[in-house]
Amino acid sequence: MRDQGPDRAGSLDRRQLLLGGTVLVAGLALRAGRARGSAGALFVSCRVDAEAGHHVTGIDESGRVRFDLPLPERGHGVAFRPGCDEGVVFARRPGRFAVAFDPVAGIALRRLDAAPGRHFYGHGAFSPDGRYLFTSENDYEAGRGVLGVRDATDGYRQIGEMASFGVGPHEVVLMPDGATLAVANGGIRTHPDRDRAMLNLDSMAPSLAYLDLEGGKLRADYRLPREHHQLSIRHLAVLGTGSVAIAMQYEGDIRDHVPLVGVHDGDRIRLLEAPAAVQAQMRQYALSVAIDRGGSLIAVSAPRGNLIAFWDAAECAYLTSTMVADGCGIAPTEREGEFLITSGLGQVLRFEPKSGRRTMLQLADLPASGWDNHLRMAAPQA
Repeated sequence: MRDQGPDRAGSLDRRQLLLGGTVLVAGLALRAGRARGSAGALFVSCRVDAEAGHHVTGIDESGRVRFDLPLPERGHGVAFRPGCDEGVVFARRPGRFAVAFDPVAGIALRRLDAAPGRHFYGHGAFSPDGRYLFTSENDYEAGRGVLGVRDATDGYRQIGEMASFGVGPHEVVLMPDGATLAVANGGIRTHPDRDRAMLNLDSMAPSLAYLDLEGGKLRADYRLPREHHQLSIRHLAVLGTGSVAIAMQYEGDIRDHVPLVGVHDGDRIRLLEAPAAVQAQMRQYALSVAIDRGGSLIAVSAPRGNLIAFWDAAECAYLTSTMVADGCGIAPTEREGEFLITSGLGQVLRFEPKSGRRTMLQLADLPASGWDNHLRMAAPQA
């Protein structure tokens, strides 16, 4: 689902969530009966349908629905808590809610609300022990990015926040060392009173910041060359080597042709090239980024161009692309060299970039709906 313009469906009845945000009433769990046990990997994404509004939904690799829970408004990203069967889905900017859920039982557990003067940017990450949740947020009056810090063992009570050392933090991910958070500071100032208007395009300063998990100290900060200051760093995926793949969105002149994918490894962000025709088709907008299970492939979606593009992770060299109408979400499957892809038009398919093999999945259990921007595979818990 292209992340632009107004939502395609209205909000659900507020019977679902208590305004206090500490517990859920029965309404939100009514669809828990849709949950089904199933072997194999579980993939989770947000979706919207014209009949019932917004949902967070889990499917397996065959397309069978494992759970389907309503949300009060449009969702965006999902984070999974290490050590237990629990996930958190975050509202799309400038939403103020998140919902913790059990993806195995298919039930909602708790609503989380942003602190006064803050809203979520749609993503979050857990500490390695699963105790703390770090959420990308906007301190919108001050025009600065922050990470909210919540204690998952205490009902997700907010215990503090740390600076993101930039403006407009979007995706935040835990690095392999277990002690560092990588933050994509998009560089775009927004305010909820202005909906999704971009307020500082001339002075944008996107960055990739690395923060100490304990205490929030800035460990390192990397920026693009000045001529690319309108190239907003939005989404991240970590390779096994510790390098970070980056998907970006360009807010400059529509006639410009700029790289939209990068890899940070060492002392700079390396911009990855694609053939001119592919670059043009991406239409200055890269969305999700994912790494295959073997760590050899980088996948990036460009929904405005109906394209999913792939690079060799080791060589940072363009490999191939495939057409998917409004293709947005990407996640690695359990097989090396393969991805699951979701579309804003409701499609789900498996794709192997090296062989070009495509397998469409049938979703008979769901009404006609569009998948949202991201897809995540839930890590199995012991």
